[in-house]
Amino acid sequence: MVVYKIRINSPKDIVYVPMQTGAKILRAHEQDGALCLWFYCDPNAEVIHRGIRIAGTGHPIEFSGDSNPVFIGTVLMQSGLVWHLFDLGEFPF
Repeated sequence: MVVYKIRINSPKDIVYVPMQTGAKILRAHEQDGALCLWFYCDPNAEVIHRGIRIAGTGHPIEFSGDSNPVFIGTVLMQSGLVWHLFDLGEFPF
């Protein structure tokens, strides 16, 4: 297993980030002004897309009826923005 970091340079409602299948998200946090996710995984596992729902405080959050979102965390950015992140699960390329 190995820990990786991925930067989300343009937070929008839903982003799809490349991640190994079966990866476990450890933390969401700001680093050098960017929203980042840390996760651990088997580096030899197949790479898929993981859906991440990002919502600001007070913004409406909608999920599709068949999704089972998992709360990742809340990130307070130095800019004053506050992001709430939800894991939407794995999506094939």
